[in-house]
Amino acid sequence: MLVECIPRPELRAPVLELIKRVHESHNGGEFSIALAEMFVAFGLPLERTEQAKLQSRGFVGFGPRSESHGEFGNTGRRVEVRTDEGLTIVVPERLAGEYVTTSSSLTLKFAEGAALRGCKRVFVLICQDIIKIDADEHKLYIDLPGEKYDLCFVF
Repeated sequence: MLVECIPRPELRAPVLELIKRVHESHNGGEFSIALAEMFVAFGLPLERTEQAKLQSRGFVGFGPRSESHGEFGNTGRRVEVRTDEGLTIVVPERLAGEYVTTSSSLTLKFAEGAALRGCKRVFVLICQDIIKIDADEHKLYIDLPGEKYDLCFVF
């Protein structure tokens, strides 16, 4: 991890709540969480019009496969949402991957071809698939191809 972590103390509560919710729900069997709620926990602020686009995608379904592992997925119309920070996040028609949960951490690893894409306009729109998202009680780390593009937030 070569990227410098940026202080974002306001993310602590939503990240810890998401970790807790996934861990507790995992132990009870299949469950779902609104995709819009996950964006909030990952520090991606959206205006109302952008929130409505994301809400149209509904819920991400989670299916436990072992004591701490499982699969997640969501399907629907491809959606592009612009964050308040100048990023565009593309939600593909099929969003899917695997997750690992503990009482103090959550990892979402996206499947190839079924990942969120982070895009930034620098003369042209440059997009990268998000490989995985790691969250624990100290930080949120968003892993993109090439370490120089990764995002890290500490709280």
